[in-house]
Amino acid sequence: MSRKRRDPSNSASRSGSGNPRRGGLGSVRGFASAAILVVAGVSVGWLSFQAAMVRTLPATAPVIVRFAPNYPDAVLARTAALLVTQRGMLDAATLGAVRRAAAAAPLDARAYLILGHQQLLDRLPDRAVATLEAGQRLDPRQRLIHLLLLDRYLRTARYADAAAQFSVLARILGATQAPIAIAMAKMTMAPETRDAVRHTLATDPVLERGVLTALAKSDTAPAAIFALASPAARVDARAKESWGPVLVNRLVARGQYPVARSVWQRIYGVAPAQAEALITNAGFRKTAASPPFDWTLTASSLGAADIRNNSLIMDYYGRDSGDLARQLLVLQPGRYRFAFTVDPGKTDGAAKLYWSLACGTAALSDQNQLMNVAVAATAKPHRVATEFVVPASCPAQTLTMRGEAGDFPSPLGVTLRDLDLRPLSGPPSAGPRETTSAPASETTP
Repeated sequence: MSRKRRDPSNSASRSGSGNPRRGGLGSVRGFASAAILVVAGVSVGWLSFQAAMVRTLPATAPVIVRFAPNYPDAVLARTAALLVTQRGMLDAATLGAVRRAAAAAPLDARAYLILGHQQLLDRLPDRAVATLEAGQRLDPRQRLIHLLLLDRYLRTARYADAAAQFSVLARILGATQAPIAIAMAKMTMAPETRDAVRHTLATDPVLERGVLTALAKSDTAPAAIFALASPAARVDARAKESWGPVLVNRLVARGQYPVARSVWQRIYGVAPAQAEALITNAGFRKTAASPPFDWTLTASSLGAADIRNNSLIMDYYGRDSGDLARQLLVLQPGRYRFAFTVDPGKTDGAAKLYWSLACGTAALSDQNQLMNVAVAATAKPHRVATEFVVPASCPAQTLTMRGEAGDFPSPLGVTLRDLDLRPLSGPPSAGPRETTSAPASETTP
């Protein structure tokens, strides 16, 4: 039985006409697959381009608005910015875009921030807190969410939760905590959150100092600051780095000298009898310094002033001119008598020491000078007295022990004690006078 040989041409013909090959761009299915891949590739490329563009450019850039207006990241970034610039007032179209963006990007905390804030405006506080807390779980570093939750916790007396927000914000914003302190300072001005802020700050002394310092720098009345401060914070106010010196210096800088001195007295616990003295610590007792209404003493390359044994001891190096001791006074207009005792010692003729009194807090000049009296040691104790007049245009005065250098450096040392400043009546006398003996009582009138 013989076999028929296949005709290759017939086989190829049948294959080409009756049973088309699968795959390749020549087939319908292959072309469709390629088209789908091309469209998908273009779509992915366009989405990648949109994502890169949104990450690179600001959300409000014209190219973003044109080519990626509905991209979730762009919508949320743009609306989060509007949340701040428009004080949270968003129109319905913007809120609708946010909801669509939230559905497309369910893990983006900004959607929870925007919608939670809107729920607060819509007076749905419980829903708002739940929304904001969900956003905080997604992004624990979202500052605005922390601040909104902090405000709600304070308003509803959730002090433990508020303290936790304080702690997290402090870590996010750094050791200075200035933004938190400013935000809390503003909350202290609102009656509905003032007591809650006071209660919460009492649990965090460092933050309380920051808030009180922010208030001390602002226009807040001193009485309101003292009302907010805890007992521990009032004691802390005496520290150099705390809010007390900031408040006193702010009042002094604004020319509110009597108020500044009253606040200074309260901060440092100055007794009423001491507060009435025209010069603080005129007897040079060893106490904690509390400028500016107490002595500011120099210890530098200029020289050194120190209080020991009820005396002011000065070592002046004579190389440069400058202030060795200083105190701000608040004297009423009128005539005054100033006196002091100089203990035995030696002084050089080249360098000089002077007590000077000038109006205001500016540097001494001929225009604001009220008194200038030389200080020189001799072989015996002697008392120096002089008179001066405070004009009505001089609400505060600076008393200064000043060193004036000569042509060549010439160090000198002087010991002073028993300062006395008292008001006078009647016409002024001719000028400074002194005695040359150690006085049990003054011999000059």
